[in-house]
Amino acid sequence: MRRFSSPGRALMALGAGHAAWGALAYRRELREIAAAGIVDSVGDGNFRQAHARGPRAAAYWFMMAAPLVGLCGYLADAAERAGDGRALQVSGRAIGAVCLLGEAVIPVSGFPGGVAVGYWLERRGRALTRG
Repeated sequence: MRRFSSPGRALMALGAGHAAWGALAYRRELREIAAAGIVDSVGDGNFRQAHARGPRAAAYWFMMAAPLVGLCGYLADAAERAGDGRALQVSGRAIGAVCLLGEAVIPVSGFPGGVAVGYWLERRGRALTRG
């Protein structure tokens, strides 16, 4: 249970879960990207249209979120260990807002977990700020 004793650690777990789910849910698309040689296998939508919209692009962007969520968790955990309540509050509000928007756009998703962790971060930061 200690592993999830902080919102930062919970975010790191969410990032790992995001990667695991993406590897499973997008396995076919990830194999296509790998078979295409990875480099230039997903278009950007402006200069290269091939695979810029569709399953490969969805797989790529889903997988790109995983390390970013994990990094946010690491930084939140470091801020908590340093006693930086303000950083926790700001990150909690930002993560909460982004996840609320994500939930509105994609209702059947994992975004509610991010909303919950954002709230937890904000509350933990508020407690640290009060002393």
